[in-house]
Amino acid sequence: MPASDICINKLIFPFNKPIMRNVLIPTDFSERSLQLVERTLEVLDDQPLTITLFHAFDLNGFAEDALGSKRRLPHAHLLTDSFRNSCKRIKEKNSKLLKGIFVKHLCGNTSPLFRNFVDANDIDIIVAPLSHPFVRVTPQSIDPSSLFEKSGIPVMKSLARKRTVVYSAAPLAETAAVLIN
Repeated sequence: MPASDICINKLIFPFNKPIMRNVLIPTDFSERSLQLVERTLEVLDDQPLTITLFHAFDLNGFAEDALGSKRRLPHAHLLTDSFRNSCKRIKEKNSKLLKGIFVKHLCGNTSPLFRNFVDANDIDIIVAPLSHPFVRVTPQSIDPSSLFEKSGIPVMKSLARKRTVVYSAAPLAETAAVLIN
């Protein structure tokens, strides 16, 4: 095989490089929701991750802002210094695998709008365990569950680590010896 083919193959198929995952996690801007980030890092270990913390708001609640109001968005107060510092601590603690934590919101509740959001942010997987129900933080908050289901993106509803059972041949051989005798 010519050397140029090997170089091309290495560029096209980098076997030794792990795949970067872009994970979407719903948030209510609380410390509890950041526990979901830490648990996700444990379950998806050995995979470099970029995490997008996500909250959806009803577009009707932002009618004045769409028209150019100078007021702050009603959810700006939710992004507290405590929440930001906790995100920073998680990123520093897991700097080897966690490439970034981003907080993003969506104003609207249609499937095409959410699909555009997912495509623009390159989301590979959505982590929305049943054990962490939706929490409405403002009157404009929207439960994103139906958007997640219709998006076509895999949704992790449980954060259980897959276990690999390894059977040793030694106990099997001992059992077979006892049965034969």
